[in-house]
Amino acid sequence: MTLKELFKNNKTVLTDGAMGTYYSQLTGNEAELCEKANVTSPEIIEKIHSEYIAAGAKLIRTNTFSANSVTLSVTHEQLGEIIRSGYQAAEKCAGEKAVVCADVSAIYDNTDNGFDVSGEYQFIIDTFLEAGAQNFIFETLSELEAVLPAVDYILEKKADAEIIVSFTLLPDGFTRSGLSAERLLDSIIANKDKFVAVGLNCGSGAVQMYAKAVPFFTYIREHTDLFTIVMPNAGYPSIVNRRTVYNSAPSYFARQTARFIPHGLSAVGGCCGTTPEYIRLLAKYINNGSIDSVKEISYNFSDRKPKSVSSSRITEDRFVIAAELDPPYSSDFSKMIAAAKILKDCGVDMITVSDSPLGHAKADSVVCSARIKREVGIDTLPHICCRDKNINALRSILLGAHSEGIRSVLAVTGDHIAETDRGVIKPVFNLDSTKLMTLIGELNGSVFADSPIAVGGAFDPAAPRAEFALKRLDKKIACGAKFVLTQPVFTEKAIECIKEANKKDVKVIAGIMPMVSFRNASFMQNEVPGMVIPDELVSRFSPEMSREEAEEVGMGIAAELAERIRPYVDGFYFITPFNRANVIKGVIERLKNRKVI
Repeated sequence: MTLKELFKNNKTVLTDGAMGTYYSQLTGNEAELCEKANVTSPEIIEKIHSEYIAAGAKLIRTNTFSANSVTLSVTHEQLGEIIRSGYQAAEKCAGEKAVVCADVSAIYDNTDNGFDVSGEYQFIIDTFLEAGAQNFIFETLSELEAVLPAVDYILEKKADAEIIVSFTLLPDGFTRSGLSAERLLDSIIANKDKFVAVGLNCGSGAVQMYAKAVPFFTYIREHTDLFTIVMPNAGYPSIVNRRTVYNSAPSYFARQTARFIPHGLSAVGGCCGTTPEYIRLLAKYINNGSIDSVKEISYNFSDRKPKSVSSSRITEDRFVIAAELDPPYSSDFSKMIAAAKILKDCGVDMITVSDSPLGHAKADSVVCSARIKREVGIDTLPHICCRDKNINALRSILLGAHSEGIRSVLAVTGDHIAETDRGVIKPVFNLDSTKLMTLIGELNGSVFADSPIAVGGAFDPAAPRAEFALKRLDKKIACGAKFVLTQPVFTEKAIECIKEANKKDVKVIAGIMPMVSFRNASFMQNEVPGMVIPDELVSRFSPEMSREEAEEVGMGIAAELAERIRPYVDGFYFITPFNRANVIKGVIERLKNRKVI
């Protein structure tokens, strides 16, 4: 029986429940990934499939959710055996009683070693097809784009294959990658001909899922002919003796999940924490037609759109003067505040604050920006770095920034942790800068709709391959970047690259970094990653110069570079050396005298 036939022949199809958490419950083995049991303990996997079918499940998933060589740390030969054994076990148990879906997860490689994700998908899919798979489910997804190449490959190899895609939509209406329900719906509808059904699974229990899932599925049915599936968790887990335990009663889960059925769901089932008992009790609601009264939900996705533009100075149609300050290593902000006052008085429009550059912990950039904004009365632009924060932390920071009146941020991936600190300091990189931009765009369409945050990115015009830097810039623009701050500009090559960047639909703010001594110039030239400074500029300094003499030389060079770049940019971004605001003041005075600004 095909999936389409299954859904058409049954008013509501019952799916199976969790595999991994139930496997751990049965075996007491939390550490071993259950996919390996397809080979080592096939009798346990068959027992689980059989129990779900006996409970009433007519759609079961193979025990292969994490079956990829990255997650399992296995060779392709071992992976192939795991997939084949998993599919055979499900087929053996299903017989004529249930339909089997080959279960595939999104593969995210964090090993930074050039892992071939596309090739991995192709190997997994080829193995399933050789085993006889007709139906596939990609589940617990954060975004459709991550698996579209794999979906296309399945249909290329087997045109009559039937595919389900199922997403994790958290109670706040966003996926784990920060994608909003609206954006997810757009993506699904654009690719609707590739799937048989779309679902929501994992992330929360039935009660938390209900309010967002019902309008989500209503929209799907209004705009497509796709079947719809919901598979909630058994509530929220707790940790008991280092084991993940779900305390929700099966009867409670069944009653709450049954509330979805009157809304036209094609199939219901369970995800993490559920067992055959949960599915058996859910089956009773399907068979008896006894379901709690359902509260109607009114929700219009088109309501959640930005209603205004950002109020940040950086988005205004004018030349912008920004200056960067480094946050302190301590909790004493007095010097930073004093520097900000000097910069404001000499004509700077906004202060930018870096976020722990080079992986060295400093005061939080958003907290610093909020203090400067309140105490100095100048617009601020905090840098927000992905290196140290997961998506939850990034969203929390953005909510806090918005509450403080901050309406522009610079999204940066972040410098890597120094080799000597690895093993002690753990980088996160849950998102990169472009995904953070997308997240901010989603928040602008929802909780920030009345007063959105303008997002910008970094741009390196001195990169070894200018074409790659410009291509990366195009991606940032596509992800919502309204402006870019460039790395410090010192070379003609960088200026030529900026000319090309300024032809694009983005505001280009050129980085100007005054050098303040021979030692400082030599250090930046030789030890700061990505900094390209010609020998001719460094040679203008000498070790014998006094501080004042060296600063005069540095200010002169900075003013020359700014004047050279001025026709091709939309603003200047002065990086303040050692928070010496008077140096930036000196550069600005020179530029005003020359009528550059």
